[in-house]
Amino acid sequence: MTRTSGEPATAETIKAALRGMRPSAKVKISDILILGLLSQRPMSGYDIYRFVEKKADASGSWLNLNKKTVYNSLGRMKDAGLVTLHERIEEENRPPKSVYAVTEEGREHLRKLLLADAGSPPGVFVNYFLDLPFYGVLEEEEIVAILNDWIARLDALIELSDLYSAAVPDGVMKILAGSQTGLLETVRTSIVQILGRVQEQGAEGLFDVGEIGEEELAASMASARTERRTP
Repeated sequence: MTRTSGEPATAETIKAALRGMRPSAKVKISDILILGLLSQRPMSGYDIYRFVEKKADASGSWLNLNKKTVYNSLGRMKDAGLVTLHERIEEENRPPKSVYAVTEEGREHLRKLLLADAGSPPGVFVNYFLDLPFYGVLEEEEIVAILNDWIARLDALIELSDLYSAAVPDGVMKILAGSQTGLLETVRTSIVQILGRVQEQGAEGLFDVGEIGEEELAASMASARTERRTP
């Protein structure tokens, strides 16, 4: 399946395309996570840690952030003016809880981090599952440009995956290459849907990180399962 147009791919053009898929910038995931979550609402260091910990449990621990990193990062960001102390909550028999909020400087710094990370190769876990939920700090035209660029690069990756699958001998690697192509196709479909929503309805509210309690989530899933089984 080839989506790109123009001259047929040669060995040299394929090698050049592969080189172009290497990361162009290194971005600290912890900074994106902390500033991204605080761009949604004020949170304490422990709240940030617990939020990420639950997502790490669900993702097989590819996403991880320890407490020390969270608290050290918040201290560094406060000194740099990226976050500010929103309130200090005194709780009986517990240490005081410091709740932080992102500043305008912090939102702008997050924006720059996201724009820098958008220049890296499309990564299913990083770009799509980490960066995208925080795109509310970007301008709509920036979001549209990034998503269009991702689609173009996904097209190139899909073609390269197809070519690789055709080139390798029949066996497990050919099967895995086909699976990778399917995964990239699925991601591309999602990005096209998100792009369509932004272009048709705007970005407001689309990238909010909604958190739902475990009991409410379980009840909603049970209700959805019942509805699906009801004729």
